[in-house]
Amino acid sequence: MEDNNELIPIRPTPLADYPGPLGLLWRLRKDLLSIWPESAYQEEFFGGPVMKNHMYVANSPDTVEHVLVKNNDNYERKSPYMRKALEPLLGDGLFVSDGELWRERRRLEQPAFHPSHFQAYGQSMSDIVVNTCERWDSEHLGKEIRVLPEMAWLTAEIISQCMFDYPLGLKKSRQIVDGFADFQASVEQFDLSAFFGWPEWLPNIPQWRRVSSHARKIHVIVEDIIAMGKAGKVRDNTLLSHLLATQKQASPVIHMSEEQVRNEAVVILMAGHETTANSLSWAIYLISQYPRVEEKLLAELKRVLNGRPATYEDLSRLKYTRAIFEEAMRLYPPVPILSRVALEGEIIKDRNVPAESIMLVIPWLLHRHELLWDKPHHFIPERFTDESTRKHDKYAYVPFSAGPRFCLGAAFGLMEATICLATIMQRFSLKMSDKFTPGYECRLTLRPSNGLPMVVKRREI
Repeated sequence: MEDNNELIPIRPTPLADYPGPLGLLWRLRKDLLSIWPESAYQEEFFGGPVMKNHMYVANSPDTVEHVLVKNNDNYERKSPYMRKALEPLLGDGLFVSDGELWRERRRLEQPAFHPSHFQAYGQSMSDIVVNTCERWDSEHLGKEIRVLPEMAWLTAEIISQCMFDYPLGLKKSRQIVDGFADFQASVEQFDLSAFFGWPEWLPNIPQWRRVSSHARKIHVIVEDIIAMGKAGKVRDNTLLSHLLATQKQASPVIHMSEEQVRNEAVVILMAGHETTANSLSWAIYLISQYPRVEEKLLAELKRVLNGRPATYEDLSRLKYTRAIFEEAMRLYPPVPILSRVALEGEIIKDRNVPAESIMLVIPWLLHRHELLWDKPHHFIPERFTDESTRKHDKYAYVPFSAGPRFCLGAAFGLMEATICLATIMQRFSLKMSDKFTPGYECRLTLRPSNGLPMVVKRREI
């Protein structure tokens, strides 16, 4: 395949203008990314009344900083849709909690992600991705695999071993990955109660039953992990040991019930595997479409690794590998829409934002903003290297959110992705079948469609 620097990877065709309320509702329930017209990729702040609610989009570095950083206290609470969607799986876990509960849980979990642990985590990551490569060598050479579930099984194993000292094994990894895929598929694309201003407590009974059933499949495995921890079968100083230690505390703020420990463990397991797996899959897809990028990547891997697996010590020299992953997250942000609620009304960009308005930060739009990025829809990893002549604004790129709720595992995920991508791409070439047209699925996260089928071939190292 000849390289084409002007190739634009998959994205929805922008609308000519905003759809009316009924057209918006129809599109929202099908696809959260195709509702945006061309002008949305240029505007700084927009929105207004939508049926019985108000919705606004912060779409410039200064408005994103205002919402997520400077005035975060006013936008700390997740939207009703996000809370209702995730409650059956995560309960009051870190991703959806707020206030003093969120601050105490964040303080408790932060030490597990301290850089002092990274060398040990890096060794585990390297060992686990080598096991994946050896399985591909023995089972999949010359055959078609689905890249997304393969990456999810890999990242689920990594997060479980690093955070819980618990080897899942392929069977349980598959159960967790399949369970979360089924959970996402059962969640409504858009919550009608939010759209029409119905009470937040009003349940969607059919959806609740479906998602609760899928959530339970994940809960069972996590409860097994917790039982192992309580039996003293995991090492000290893991995230799981920190969570279990709270049960010996008398303070009601610190003490965690069995269900609360499970909720926090599920948050880490789900967030820790799903987002990285999606972005790794997108990175592999993009590499397969750009021979120039693949050639430059292989040259770096030859120079730095020369055939051996990537390790923690290699990270500072795998700059182009990391840049590919960062550019993949720009084009396909793992969580493409961040939604909050305004606790109090205020004025932003001369617009009145009433209390209880839904405030959106949409990395999908922000990362492709035509006034913030050169060739915003093109795949150009050099944006994230020293070769770039235009440095992006800090709040023009928020794949891990920003402010106090900046992703706790961001550095962990970047390390994991760099080690895994380098080790896999050095060893294998992955190409899509000519019969397959790539697409995307946008629900809670942004995934390649159909699991991203690709054929695995061994490289000559």
